[in-house]
Amino acid sequence: MTRYHNDLTWMLNSPELLQLSPDLSIRDLTQRMKVTNNFNYKETHRLGVYFEQLWQHLVYSCDSLEVLEHNLQVIIDKHTLGEFDSIIKDKQSQKNIHCELAVKFYLEVGEGSSLSDWVGPNLRDRFDNKYDRLFEHQLALSKNELIRQWLAQRNIKVDAIKLLTKGRLFYPLDDYMNDNFHFPNEVSNKHLKGFWTSWEDFAHLQLSSSIRWYLLPKKYWLSKVMPHEVEDLRPLDNKAILIHGHNESYRFQRIQQVVGVRDGSEIMRGFVVTSEWLQNAKARVKAPS
Repeated sequence: MTRYHNDLTWMLNSPELLQLSPDLSIRDLTQRMKVTNNFNYKETHRLGVYFEQLWQHLVYSCDSLEVLEHNLQVIIDKHTLGEFDSIIKDKQSQKNIHCELAVKFYLEVGEGSSLSDWVGPNLRDRFDNKYDRLFEHQLALSKNELIRQWLAQRNIKVDAIKLLTKGRLFYPLDDYMNDNFHFPNEVSNKHLKGFWTSWEDFAHLQLSSSIRWYLLPKKYWLSKVMPHEVEDLRPLDNKAILIHGHNESYRFQRIQQVVGVRDGSEIMRGFVVTSEWLQNAKARVKAPS
């Protein structure tokens, strides 16, 4: 199976990141979708853009759905008011559906029970800010009367709103190993999980287990790493150098995602962070929205 095939399958079958009401859940649409092998990938380094490409392929490949718009910018009087990720027509119900897409990865730096306790790897993104923007702005676009009139000029009337949320939450290593998970009420109980730890503690983890570790580029952040893909990953094998932190090629100055593999199968994945990153992350959690 190709990486694209596995990522398409992951998009359809992996658990939602957020706890969604039945009306908002997109499950009734994705259950009709099937994974095909003719995915037309367009080169991008942005995971969100790639995620949208996967969605577009699944919609185009589904006979009971029709694409009306993708990435439709709302520009009124020279002002951009927002963008619709996807507007599709459900041929079964004859309804036009506004679909919003989100793929996110957050690390628990605070206590975990509040959305504001979670930050993105680059620290620009905080879970509460994303959640508020998603529900108060993006999902509300088609409810805005001015925007509804703007859509009507394009012969589009939105009848329903759906949300697709995928991703993973990363817990402190000790909590992850002990299945001690504290997460916000807004998050699905079935969400995917990983760990985060310091480079020093990661070195001890590496020494104390039979797992082989590899750096995990962004293009592997969605579905599991398959056995035939492991040889394409960069190994973290030199334990002595890793412990002493003398190998500049590993770029200890920044956060890295890693994956642990045993007998060709992915066992776990997580982020390894620097002390500087952690200090900045704690400040980000305490900062006002």
